[in-house]
Amino acid sequence: MKHNWMKSGLTALTAAGLLLGGTIAESGMQVAYAAKSVTLSGQAVGLTGGSLSIRDAHFLMQDKGKVLAYTVVITNKSSKSMDLLDYWIRVKSKSGKSFKATVVEGDKEKTSVPANSTQYMTYYAVVDSATKLTDLSFDIIKWDFSSSNYEKRLGTISYPSQGTDRIAAFQPGVMLYGSGKLKGAVKQAYISKDKDNGYVTVNYLLENVGQQVIDLSKLTFNIQTESLSVYNVSSPSLETMTIQPRERKIITLRSTLPLAVVAKPLTLVPSFNDEATKLKLPTGVFQLPALKVQSASTAGQPRSIYLEGQPVTTKAGNAIISQDAEGQSVSLEFSLTNTGSTAVAAGAFDFYLVTGNGKSYALTYAKEENASLLPGIGKSLALTGTLPAEASLTGAELVMKSLATDKEKSYVIASYVVEAASLEGGLGTAFSYKDYSIQLKTVTRTSGVEQDKLVAGIAITNNSKVAKQIPALGGYFMVNGVKIGTEQKAIGLDSTLVLAPGSSYEAVVAADIPYSTSISQIAFVATESAADKPGKMLYQFTGQQLSEIPVIGNLTDYVISGSGQKATIKLKRNAVYKGVGTQTFYAEFEGINQEPRATAIAKLGGYLVDKNGLIVPVQYAEVKERISSGGKALVSAWSALPRAFDASDYKLVIGQAIGTEPAAPPAGENGGSGTGTNAGSVTSPLLVKPVSFQLGQTNESVADQVKELKVGGFGLSLAKTSAFYDVKDMYNVAGLKLETVYSLGRDATYEAIAGTHKIKVEFVNQDTNQLTYSKTFDLAAALEGSQDEVLKEGTDIPLKILFNDPEIQNKVRTNSKFKLNIYDVFQGSSILIASQEMNWFLINN
Repeated sequence: MKHNWMKSGLTALTAAGLLLGGTIAESGMQVAYAAKSVTLSGQAVGLTGGSLSIRDAHFLMQDKGKVLAYTVVITNKSSKSMDLLDYWIRVKSKSGKSFKATVVEGDKEKTSVPANSTQYMTYYAVVDSATKLTDLSFDIIKWDFSSSNYEKRLGTISYPSQGTDRIAAFQPGVMLYGSGKLKGAVKQAYISKDKDNGYVTVNYLLENVGQQVIDLSKLTFNIQTESLSVYNVSSPSLETMTIQPRERKIITLRSTLPLAVVAKPLTLVPSFNDEATKLKLPTGVFQLPALKVQSASTAGQPRSIYLEGQPVTTKAGNAIISQDAEGQSVSLEFSLTNTGSTAVAAGAFDFYLVTGNGKSYALTYAKEENASLLPGIGKSLALTGTLPAEASLTGAELVMKSLATDKEKSYVIASYVVEAASLEGGLGTAFSYKDYSIQLKTVTRTSGVEQDKLVAGIAITNNSKVAKQIPALGGYFMVNGVKIGTEQKAIGLDSTLVLAPGSSYEAVVAADIPYSTSISQIAFVATESAADKPGKMLYQFTGQQLSEIPVIGNLTDYVISGSGQKATIKLKRNAVYKGVGTQTFYAEFEGINQEPRATAIAKLGGYLVDKNGLIVPVQYAEVKERISSGGKALVSAWSALPRAFDASDYKLVIGQAIGTEPAAPPAGENGGSGTGTNAGSVTSPLLVKPVSFQLGQTNESVADQVKELKVGGFGLSLAKTSAFYDVKDMYNVAGLKLETVYSLGRDATYEAIAGTHKIKVEFVNQDTNQLTYSKTFDLAAALEGSQDEVLKEGTDIPLKILFNDPEIQNKVRTNSKFKLNIYDVFQGSSILIASQEMNWFLINN
């Protein structure tokens, strides 16, 4: 009864001894059994119906001191349950000092081992800082109530004198983690440095070798030196990570170390966060390889990094440098491609350009919140920044760092050698950009009303074997070394959305400059356009002269070659019409649609330049109708010329007009209908691919008969013309009566006629007084705002024209002959196109 009472009364103490690791003084009893092995786990002590061994033991220095964590393995080989209340373990050092060991909270309920099974239990103890693993021994004790101190030492497990808990670098080790098992291995470790710290990156492989899902949220890591200095390791991805049975994951671990430490032997210590004690219980110790500073990657060469455990291939392009008012603008492209199996966050980076003398300059890019990079997907970051004018890129590096958060500091991920790109060439040269070739074909200067325009013509060629989208390009000009205006987006000349392999696409970039600007040097800088931010510089074309606007013969076709709007333009007629104190330039162009389907003729624009350099803008009527393939349209062009304009020697510059509003003759007494503006409010069109015609004094032939006259796309003939006095009430002469029969028809050659003309009929008496009367008519249809009568389309239409002048008899000396003059009237100015002498009082044919 006494023994039963003692055993029953000591149950709690026994439980404390084994489950809580109580420190009961050594009894001095002889060892009953102890396996002799060079490894810790190879030693076992026999129990009734089973055995006990120490699987592992590890140290991790913490705020509470040097924490020992060890795992006990109890195997029950019998056919009945093993009561753990009968056993406990005493931890001591070689000096005989005992340490209080405590079972972890999760194992406190383990009081027995079922038959034919194995149980794992983890304990921790705080030891003195001088204690080494090889100093430790573990006495296995069983209650023995026949003994004077009620205990019997079954055996002692000693840490081998040559033993170590460290797993060699790159070798795997299996750890107990809660009720599961994890296999871990250091796969890669490297370091980057700055002037203050070393930044260690460890890519660590985890494999769940157990039978159940493991929650990794309580798994933490530290780096520990041989002198037990401990440094935090960050891996935010673990907070929400689980790992399935047989699943493998690579996690990226990072730590910031003092420079004095990085060359010392280091270990990576994974541990389990025990919430009850606020301790980190080490589960393994992995030796890190000697950390070598990872040299900066060569510019343009790929480099593999790990983000959230996934391999990502990165590459830094060459830096593009341009001078500006603030110093030097630098831009470079940085690419990332996820070569792993799961998405990774790809928006939390900082970039710095560190010069050879150690000065650091931040680079910026468009950061996206919660951006991710999917497997197999690439992404480019356009990095830009400003350097002092004296800064040199010799020996410079691009440093990629993580973005500091409230959970972890910023750390260096990788560095890359920076080289300035040799991105300069002249007119006609090309550079490679992604899968494209970009060529500068022309740089022209066209004249406007208040400002001139610089226009760069570029050709974009798809060099790949698959169809590509049109790249978003732009650019700006530098005149005499000074940047002009801001970056402008390229405007396409081809109506296409994709580029077939080997095909080209033409575009222009334009900028306004004051007309008084003198240009001695000009450069064009091509950029990659971006929304709501400056574009990335791609290439600088320097050393070229302005392209001369080619002069073509007046009979030579002007060709518009852009896909979707192919056409040829022929100059059919040009003249300078004279008015009262005015002169008007007029030209007609025949546009032929060269597309395989109906489309509108491309808009035209241009200006006149006389031999003295006087610039006058020219307006072009818009063809609103769609013209069939091979069909023709007649387009009018005009300009009110200032008195100083020398019409004896001048050029007409013509080109395709981009981004301009359609022009039409202004409505008014002498003009036509339309929505155009007068010359005083004309804005400069953007002319692309301009050419010029050399023009001069025109001698328009004047027909000697008023038939088969060509007027603005119409044909006009007059017949049976007669002149009589307009007599009222038998005796009263009211004026002149001119009667005729006319035929008016539209030229069937043209599907559309753009531009409005009028006809002026003039009577001139052939005596010394040269009495003159005239009347103006609209053609085919009344023009908006016009008070003139209309000559309708048709054949042999009678026309009576009355000129009211009661004094006509006093003004006419002889009434034998008169001349009938026909004028083409345009924009209030007129030109004589036919003159025929006729007889009074007779019907003249």
